[in-house]
Amino acid sequence: MSEKDEDNQKNDAKGETKDLSSKTEDSSKESASVEEQTNVATEPIEGEAAVKTEASPAAIAKSSEVEEDEDDDDAEISNSSCDAIEDQIMTLIAAGHMFKAHTIAKKAFQKHPESVILAQAYALILLKTGAVEESRKIIYPILDVVPQLDETTNAMMITISDLLNSKFLTEGRPDIIANVGHIFKESWKYSHHCRDLEISRELYLASFRREKKTRAGMHAAWLSWLTGNDEQAKSLSAEVLKLLPPFGLEASFDELIDLAEAQLSLGREDDACKLYEEAMKQSENESYISIVAARQQLYFLREAGFKIPNQAFEILTPPTVVVFTGHQIDHPSFQTSLFPQEIEEDVKRIIIEKLKSINAKIGYSSASCGADIIFIEALQSLGGEINIILPFDISDFVETNVRHAGPRWEKRFERVLETAHSVSFACEDKFLGHDMLYRFSNHIMHGSAVMRGKFLTTEPHLMAVWHSRTDAIPGGPADFIDRWTDISALHLIDLDELSDNGGNTDKIDLSLAQPQKFSLTFDPFISKSPDRVIKSMMFSDLSGYSKLQDEHIPSFLDFLEKLNGAIEKIGVSLESLNTWGDAVFAVADNAVKIADFGLRYCDVIETLGKKYPEFPNPIRARISLHSGPVFVAQDPFIKKMNFYGGHINRAARLEPVTAVGQVYATQQFVALLYGETSDERNEFIQKGLKYYERYSTEYVGVISLAKSFGQQEVYHLRWK
Repeated sequence: MSEKDEDNQKNDAKGETKDLSSKTEDSSKESASVEEQTNVATEPIEGEAAVKTEASPAAIAKSSEVEEDEDDDDAEISNSSCDAIEDQIMTLIAAGHMFKAHTIAKKAFQKHPESVILAQAYALILLKTGAVEESRKIIYPILDVVPQLDETTNAMMITISDLLNSKFLTEGRPDIIANVGHIFKESWKYSHHCRDLEISRELYLASFRREKKTRAGMHAAWLSWLTGNDEQAKSLSAEVLKLLPPFGLEASFDELIDLAEAQLSLGREDDACKLYEEAMKQSENESYISIVAARQQLYFLREAGFKIPNQAFEILTPPTVVVFTGHQIDHPSFQTSLFPQEIEEDVKRIIIEKLKSINAKIGYSSASCGADIIFIEALQSLGGEINIILPFDISDFVETNVRHAGPRWEKRFERVLETAHSVSFACEDKFLGHDMLYRFSNHIMHGSAVMRGKFLTTEPHLMAVWHSRTDAIPGGPADFIDRWTDISALHLIDLDELSDNGGNTDKIDLSLAQPQKFSLTFDPFISKSPDRVIKSMMFSDLSGYSKLQDEHIPSFLDFLEKLNGAIEKIGVSLESLNTWGDAVFAVADNAVKIADFGLRYCDVIETLGKKYPEFPNPIRARISLHSGPVFVAQDPFIKKMNFYGGHINRAARLEPVTAVGQVYATQQFVALLYGETSDERNEFIQKGLKYYERYSTEYVGVISLAKSFGQQEVYHLRWK
C-alpha cells in the first residue's frame, strides 16, 4: 500500500469521498448479481467454522463468534473513517486473510458507495479473489473513463490516452492514484494484457510526479522496465536514490527497501544487498508483513525475467509457519508413561528454543491436553499467531482428548480457544471411535500451513513432541512424522530422552497409554459401523440439459457417447465413477486425482459443448470437489462398493450453486490438495527434478449450499 501523508489525509478525507453513486450504480448491481449467483455470504471469519459445545463456556462463547462478528464488523465500519477501514482491509490482504478482508470491504463499500477510498479497496479484494471483471467495473468510475471493447484482447478496456486525459490523475489523491495503479498491476497477473501494465505505470508515474514517494517511484520504474522502457526505468530509479541520504542513513524500513530496489534496477547488486541487510536490522520494529511484501516483489521481478541475487532472498527472511503434533499428557490411569507431568516445563522450554531458532510466528495445531496446548501457549508467549484445527465435533473432542486429564487442562483448553487467532474444524462430525479423523485433521493442518506459506513465500515446518519407542497409529505424532517429506523442516522433541527410562529400548504398546475410564456420547453399536475412510470426491451436472426438447435427444445421446469416450481417455485412476442422466459422481483416494479429473472433465465439456449448435444453450458443466471422512460398504442392491455419509451430501449440495463452466472446491479439499502437492514437490526436489505447479485457487467466498445444507468456504480451482 502506498505511503500516506497523515496531515493531508485528515484535511482531504472529506473532499476525496466525491459522489460515485451514479457512476457505480450499474457496476454495483452487476457485482451484486455475481454474488447472488454464487450466494456469497457476508459472515466468513478467516474461513473459520463456528465452535460448538455444551461442555465448555469458552467454546460456547466461540460458537456465537460468527453471528456476533457480523454485528462487530457493522459497528466497526460505522465508527471508523474510510481511511481507517481501508488500512484494515489492506493489512488483512497483506497478511493473507482474504476471508475477513472480503467481508469488511464488501460491507464498507455497500455502506459508503460514494467513497473513492473504499471503492479502490473493495476492487482490490475482488481482484484478489479472482473477480477480475467485477473489480474493473468498480475502478472505471473512479478514473471517470468509459471502457471500450478492445479487439486484440476481446475485453472491455480503457485506452492510455483516455487515462492521461482523466482528471483523476491531476485531482485525485496521490496515494489513491498509486493504489489504483496497484490494482491494474495485480489485474495483469490474471489477464496477462500488457495494457494493464501500461495503465498501472501511468498511474504510479502520476502519483510519483505529484508526491515524491519512493514506493510509487520504484513501482513506476519497474513497470517501465516491464513494458520495455529501460531508460525510463533507470532514470526513475536514480531519481528515487536522490530522495534519500546515501545508503539509507536514518531511512525507515520501507525507504531502505525502496533504495535497495533502486540499486537493483541500476545493476548494483552488492549495494542492494547491503541496504536489505540494513533494513532487516530495523525489522524488529516492523510487522512481518513488510518483509513478506519485499520478498513478493523480488519473486515477481524474478518471474518477469529480472536477475535477482539469491542473497537478497536469504537476507529477507520471512516468518516460519509451523505445524505441530504431539502426545497427550499422562493420566494416572495410564498403564505406562509417555509424557509424565514432571517434564512439562522442560518440554515447553525446548519448544520455545526451537520456535526462536527458526523464527516461527505462525502455528497450526490441534488442542489436546499435553503437547498441543503447551505448544500453543509457547507460541503465544512469543507473540505468535496460532490457528487451532480440531479433528471432529468439539464435545467428543473434549471428552476424548482433554477432560480425562483433569480440570486444570480443561481450563487451559478453554483459554487457548479464547485467545487463538482462529478455531476451525477438519470436519464437524461425531468421532464414533474412528482414529482416521485425526489423520485427516493432520492433512488439513498441513495443507492450511502450505497455503499460508505460499503467500508468505516460505515452506512450513513440522514440530513434533513424540516418543521414539512408539509405533505409528493413524493421526498420531509418529504417523505425521512418517508422512512428512521435507526432512530439513522437521523438528523432533523425543519424550523418551527427557524421561528417566533407565536405558530401556523396548517398544511401548500405545494401548497402555490411554485413559482406562471414559465414555463417548454415541451408541456403542455405531462403532461397529462400516469402515470410515478419507476420500476426495467430485459431483458434476450439465447446464443446458434441462432446456433440451425431444428433437434434441438424438444429438444429446451422441454428445454423451463422445463424452464417455473422452472420459476414458482422461487417464486418472478413480475408485468409483457413477453416472445417471447428466450427473457424474467420482471418488478417489487423494485430492490430486480428483483435481486432475475434474479439471480435465471440465475442459472436455467446454470443448465438446460448442460442437452442437442445435442445442438451445451450450452444454457446460458445474463441478464441485470436496474431501472428507465417508463410510465405505457394499451396496446391498447393486452388490458393488459404494460410499455414504454427510460429506457425500456436502459435495452434492455444492454442485448446484457452482458457477457454470467452473470447478468449485471446498476449503477442506483445497487444503488437502496443497498438502499433497507440497509432498510431490519435495519428492521432485529430492530427486533433483524440477516441479511445475499445476493448480491455481482463488477464494470465492462463503456459499450457502443447496437445500439448506449450511454454508461452506469455497475456492475456484483452475489450471495454473
